[in-house]
Amino acid sequence: MRGKVGFVVGAALGYVLGTRAGRARYEQIKRGAIAVWETPLVQQGVTSVKDTVGDRVDDVKAAAARAAKSAFVAVTQPKPEPAQSQRTAAVPERPTEETSA
Repeated sequence: MRGKVGFVVGAALGYVLGTRAGRARYEQIKRGAIAVWETPLVQQGVTSVKDTVGDRVDDVKAAAARAAKSAFVAVTQPKPEPAQSQRTAAVPERPTEETSA
């Protein structure tokens, strides 16, 4: 549905911008667009979209705040130094020709 509405709006806008019919045709198209916009069905859709977006805005804000906080903490906290024993892991020595002979 959203794609269809976007296509119709884009087509109308392209026609208005590309037309050579002049101001009278522009005003006619504008009146038609306003008449469609003010229909109860379109306004019902607008209200539905506003309600859905309004409900989601708080969720998106909260998620963005959590992500920003965790990113800030990850960047600002110093990384712990590895312990000395962890840096030099015990690697068994390979016998050399001198020791194996």
